[in-house]
Amino acid sequence: MPDPSSPDPSSELEKAYRRLLRVYPRFYRRERGLEILTTLLDAAAPGQTRPSRDETVWVVLTGLRLRLVPAGWAGKLVTVLVTVWTALVLGGAGAYAGWSASPLAGTDVAALSDALAGRAPSSTHTSGDGNLLDLAYGYQAEGEFQQLGAEGWEGPLPAPIGRTRVYPAGDPAVVTDARRTLAAEGWQTGSIVGASTFWAHRDGVLLRLTGSVENVTVSAFPAEPGGVRDAAVAGAALGVLLAWPFMTWLTHRVARTPGVSRWSLVLLVPPVALLCGVNTVDSVLSMWPDPDTAAVPLAVDWIYPLANQAANPLVAIMLAFALAVTIGLITTGSGRRRAGLARN
Repeated sequence: MPDPSSPDPSSELEKAYRRLLRVYPRFYRRERGLEILTTLLDAAAPGQTRPSRDETVWVVLTGLRLRLVPAGWAGKLVTVLVTVWTALVLGGAGAYAGWSASPLAGTDVAALSDALAGRAPSSTHTSGDGNLLDLAYGYQAEGEFQQLGAEGWEGPLPAPIGRTRVYPAGDPAVVTDARRTLAAEGWQTGSIVGASTFWAHRDGVLLRLTGSVENVTVSAFPAEPGGVRDAAVAGAALGVLLAWPFMTWLTHRVARTPGVSRWSLVLLVPPVALLCGVNTVDSVLSMWPDPDTAAVPLAVDWIYPLANQAANPLVAIMLAFALAVTIGLITTGSGRRRAGLARN
């Protein structure tokens, strides 16, 4: 005769199965949880108090598939496009945060520039003083760094926020003399390229000095902050972790939505996903330097995907609209389905 004080094995087994079934998404537990639980209990051996290893593996793998593998080939394609787009944009947000967290060195070296040139400037101008997103979006159009990779510089790279002073031409040896002076004062100096251009760096400030027959130009830039790429990678990883499970859940819910609503989603979601794909390609190509130039990737380029959305928010707006409509149709369809089951 069983001991009344001992726990009921079937009750213990049912509790263990219920805990195990939590690996399934909630919507799937509502739809199939009782059926699966009943099947497992019916197949259990007499006196069994915990799930077998095979049962555990099967339930876990099935649950992970429902959580991580989108439903259908169309769902997989949409999930990939939206996830890559999200990762790219959040990577840009991470780069923006990483850049903003690192103060840039001041570049007010007017007195030094005048001393190197040996005269007063004929003109001055600044670049990149605006919003960081505007800088990331448009600095390449100015073409200021198109030859950076061919100018013999192997030190820290510049942030495209510069102060430039232009001097009338004088002694042809001004470039060589300036490089010698800077080296003597402890600056890291690059080689002179084409007998007219070199870079120098000290204390977070970069100088680019260029001489020609007409004039001598001295430009000062802060060195780009460190850690921007790592912050971009972290943001992109966060985007994948957020977007992929959500889109997987969404595709499984769409697959269980009544036919009329599902066709409405088919007409809405693919065009938006295609926009995400096109926008992703545009961002990647715009981040990378023009192969026809000697430009090199700069830290500010990692911010471009976010800057692109700020300048052209159509894709983000359309995606938010599509997701809102999709969730609304899913909610309505689920309510109708539950009402139909209740009537039956």
